[in-house]
Amino acid sequence: MSKTLELWLHRALRVAVARRIRPRHYRRVWIDVGAHEGETTIRLAAARPDLIVYAFEPNLAVAARVMGRLRNYVVIPIAIALRDGTAELKLSAFDAASSLLEMDERVAASWIGGAGQLEVVDRLPVPTIRLDTFMNRAGIAHVHFLKVDAQGADLDVIRSAGDRLADIERIQLEVTKKEQLYRGAAGADQAISFLAEHGFKLVERADHGIPEHLDLVIVGPEQLQQLADVRAHPSQ
Repeated sequence: MSKTLELWLHRALRVAVARRIRPRHYRRVWIDVGAHEGETTIRLAAARPDLIVYAFEPNLAVAARVMGRLRNYVVIPIAIALRDGTAELKLSAFDAASSLLEMDERVAASWIGGAGQLEVVDRLPVPTIRLDTFMNRAGIAHVHFLKVDAQGADLDVIRSAGDRLADIERIQLEVTKKEQLYRGAAGADQAISFLAEHGFKLVERADHGIPEHLDLVIVGPEQLQQLADVRAHPSQ
């Protein structure tokens, strides 16, 4: 494992140790992969002192904008991938579109903003870590919510959880409605099928206002049982 990866893991683990010493403070664990500037999770972390969020954003320039804002919002400038090591991050002119995958220029030309906004302006090596490696190293027994917006690599993120996928309660991942913007990206049906094989079920398709994108909300066996119990005993 690279020295850079070890350094950032060490910092994240220090927070995990604090969580174990004072468990009453952090009763819920969320992981935000492709956090960007925390648009999805940082406000919720601010409102919930019992929640700790591990926010993965491999673009260090973006991650630095959010670092240190909240004690319970831990920003880690590492990419979640299928292998521990390094990978090439393709930096887009629109930094939220940066990805480990190559962009399909033909498809990009038809998207909002066109190819110019999505142009790759730089390529940088970034450290990578599997999700199960991180959960094991950080001593995380259970993840209540996993949000994935990895610009085409979303299913790879989920696959990287390995056997620890069983310890994740709820997943929200972004998928593309139309042609895939990134080469090799998995479609919605592929992601749903993979998760179904592991006992997860799609419960919601959420349109978040971007014509090309859709968020899928998928829950695991434990929460499915809880929902079934509520339906069976609505008055309890």
